[in-house]
Amino acid sequence: MVSVAAVLCGSVMGAQPVQADPVAPKERSSRIAPAGKADPTKRPEDVFDPATKPPQSRVLPGNGTKIAPLTSELKPTAPKALPGAGKAGGVGLAFPGGSGTASESDVNDYTCTPSIYGSTYVGEDGTIGPYSDTIYTADVQCNFFLEYMYGISAAVDWSPYYEGEIGYVGTEFAVSGSYGASYGAFEVQGDLYDGGRQVEVILELYLMASAPWAACNPVPGLRYLLCDGLGTLTLHVVLGTGAFNTGLAPPVIRFVALGDSYSSGNGAPTNVDPVSAPACRRSTETYSWQLIAGRLPLGDRGQSLPIDRPNLRACSGARLEHLLNPQPEAGTPQLQWVSPYRTRLATITIGGNDLGFTDRLSGCFSGYCADAPLLTPADLFAIQARLNNAYALIMGSMRPDGRLIVLGYPAVLPNPDDPQDFQRDSGNCGIVNTFLSDAELRRVYEAATQINTAIATAVFLTGDSRVRYVNTLDAFRGHRVCSPDHLRWAADISFPTTSDTFHPNGAGYAEMARQIRSQAGIG
Repeated sequence: MVSVAAVLCGSVMGAQPVQADPVAPKERSSRIAPAGKADPTKRPEDVFDPATKPPQSRVLPGNGTKIAPLTSELKPTAPKALPGAGKAGGVGLAFPGGSGTASESDVNDYTCTPSIYGSTYVGEDGTIGPYSDTIYTADVQCNFFLEYMYGISAAVDWSPYYEGEIGYVGTEFAVSGSYGASYGAFEVQGDLYDGGRQVEVILELYLMASAPWAACNPVPGLRYLLCDGLGTLTLHVVLGTGAFNTGLAPPVIRFVALGDSYSSGNGAPTNVDPVSAPACRRSTETYSWQLIAGRLPLGDRGQSLPIDRPNLRACSGARLEHLLNPQPEAGTPQLQWVSPYRTRLATITIGGNDLGFTDRLSGCFSGYCADAPLLTPADLFAIQARLNNAYALIMGSMRPDGRLIVLGYPAVLPNPDDPQDFQRDSGNCGIVNTFLSDAELRRVYEAATQINTAIATAVFLTGDSRVRYVNTLDAFRGHRVCSPDHLRWAADISFPTTSDTFHPNGAGYAEMARQIRSQAGIG
């Protein structure tokens, strides 16, 4: 919560203004925002926005001066006073024909007292994520009547990368008399906007008196950002609370990990949702969890933001239909977890189950599969079109500045035509040696290449630079199933096959994460 009350001492020189009756404490307290927390049930309608425009310019009555509120450069300014204006905390007057110095009893006769009162409240909304509400009152009370006073408040963003931009404008007042107030209430939506963490409430005033102003004396609790017009009838000042924390945590890149078993973590220990969705085989060793320490330049100002822990919604056995329809093992459609307000990053492997690729690989172990390609051109053309639609659908469900990283499938069985990869004599290749010939291994590697080509083409055809393909086909070269244990990046292979067969192990998922960092620019 922020709560600030402060005093501005303004001095006049020359003719004495007409003094106003002081405002009683009870009356004054009724004009300010309530102390304590803002009421979370009365959330402001005005959302903090760096594109907020200042009010229109206006002309001051009497002297015809044109002013442009909230356009002055804001920089901390020391209090200052003309000679004979009195000391800090007082007002000095110089009467015509006098010595030019006020007596001690005159020092505080004519004062204007600006104040800024307010409170902040931090909450959580299931749609927009964390938010912070700020409610404030900025007013000025003078103990004499002014010819005219104009005032307006605003909230200035001092968060990193925002350089003092105005994100919210309060109400205006333009009156003759001794009191004016500007009110404000704004909301910073923490997942929609990366600023608004460090905010300053300011009050800009134009005060016209019947005699010249002589001082901008120190103001307890507030700072000057502008003091102009000393020695004239119009004092122009901007005061601020100084930057305060709205209570929101630093911004992060919200991350949803979608897809099938190559994203959920088959081949690594299941330790995410082991009770609610055990068949999804979700693991903290999968590649998405290994991206947490990374950063990605996806902030409002292009700043590099840390990647949040993934919302891992990939599920073993998932097909393209499960983006929009519930998968029995998962219970909810995967796209339900992608938000146009929150989701900045999504990763996905998908399409292999739609092609029945695991069943086709298993068929190579139970029979001979080298006579014809495992996948037909019709298979590949159909999956390519469906993948293209799926990527567009995901992007349409994310934030406009979001990014989708589409991974291909790493080949886990050896390529017999690569002498640096194929190791039948490693001692770990017994099942492969028993069930698969070189010709069959070539068909398997051919099919893996074709699937990855279809995925890469579908990404290209989106025409969207925010969708990035990460090629992992040969990421496991030299580390596939026949490699020695300490070098192997694929899970143990068995026949009959298990849900881990043909998948990465923990080291393999670490390599997939490295490929994402390298190819997608994650630091």
